[in-house]
Amino acid sequence: MAKVETRILSPQTTFAAYLIFKLEEAGEEDEDWWGNGFDERPVKLCIHLEGREDGDEVSVFLDPSTNVPQLAHDREDRWKEIEMGEFFNKNEEDSLISCSLKELSCTSTWSGLIVEGIVLRPRAA
Repeated sequence: MAKVETRILSPQTTFAAYLIFKLEEAGEEDEDWWGNGFDERPVKLCIHLEGREDGDEVSVFLDPSTNVPQLAHDREDRWKEIEMGEFFNKNEEDSLISCSLKELSCTSTWSGLIVEGIVLRPRAA
């Protein structure tokens, strides 16, 4: 989970949050590799502004199969990024914005997710 104080962000601006991540690849020596699980079960990406009931939540596959739309984009630095949602920062607000990744199912183990961080970017007008 990442938390940012809204007072340090530009006022009257809509921001989008992006999760920056990699999925570890199995090496040739990993005979028992069964996959990372991110192709079979979605995760929930959440953005919430403290003190408000609403927020953005989206369920996505971080490693979708070929018949599921790819929402993550490859970056030039070999990381992937996926949009988590957006929020509007009013100038009079002084609160926290929380961005998180949650698992929707804990029936089996996931592995191989490497998170670099979460990036906030202003939306183009």
